[in-house]
Amino acid sequence: MLTKEAFNALLKTMEEPPEHVKFILCTTEPHKVPPTIQSRCQRFDFRNIPSGKIEDHLEAVVKQEGLKADPELIAAVARLGNGSMRDALSLLDRLIAAGEQTLTLRLLESLLGLPDREIVGTLIDAIADGDPAVVLEQGAALLDKTSADQVLETFLERFRDLMVIAACGPETELVELTGAARQEEATRAQRFDAAGLVHMIALTESVQRAIKSSSTPRALFDALLVRLAMTEKLADVTALVAGSGATAGAPSKKA
Repeated sequence: MLTKEAFNALLKTMEEPPEHVKFILCTTEPHKVPPTIQSRCQRFDFRNIPSGKIEDHLEAVVKQEGLKADPELIAAVARLGNGSMRDALSLLDRLIAAGEQTLTLRLLESLLGLPDREIVGTLIDAIADGDPAVVLEQGAALLDKTSADQVLETFLERFRDLMVIAACGPETELVELTGAARQEEATRAQRFDAAGLVHMIALTESVQRAIKSSSTPRALFDALLVRLAMTEKLADVTALVAGSGATAGAPSKKA
């Protein structure tokens, strides 16, 4: 956030600092630091903290506070931290401030306005069933509590987990789910194939971008839900048309 003039003033101090002074500069935007400053520094790039390590620390904090927390809640907070221990702890502080003795995923959903996990699960099951009516009903229930953009963000996360499980198996460490939540998604993943889920992710991401500039976001949202529910049927029609074309184009055999 320093201006060019402020950086130049800092440079003069850094060129001739007192012997007992060491400067530690921290930034998430190193490209904004002038080369004249960077050339006088040792640079260390820090990686995001793995979610597993964040979970371990969050569990220790909860225990130290004399509280209890569901494993699914700890995993969700770690994911929302996006590799930042500070952000994850800040979110945990907000949950603790609610005054509950047991921290649950439902408390987190209520606090942040996140889509209800059970409703999202029912909606994904309806997609697997190819039932657009139920998908639309559950989609409307989600929009009653949160925004379309947040719902689509949740869809992307859930479809990604299902895709990885479908491709790598239920025990994969690439999915940050524990206990009953992992078992539930493993069972659900059996109803899809990885290729179909890749297609669903692409559709959802495309609509998420389109909604931000649309004057009719609800229409786009509902159209996405119906298309997701009819993905298998549309694939069958495409295969049928392709097959018919191949048959029509093939030379006929004489008896």
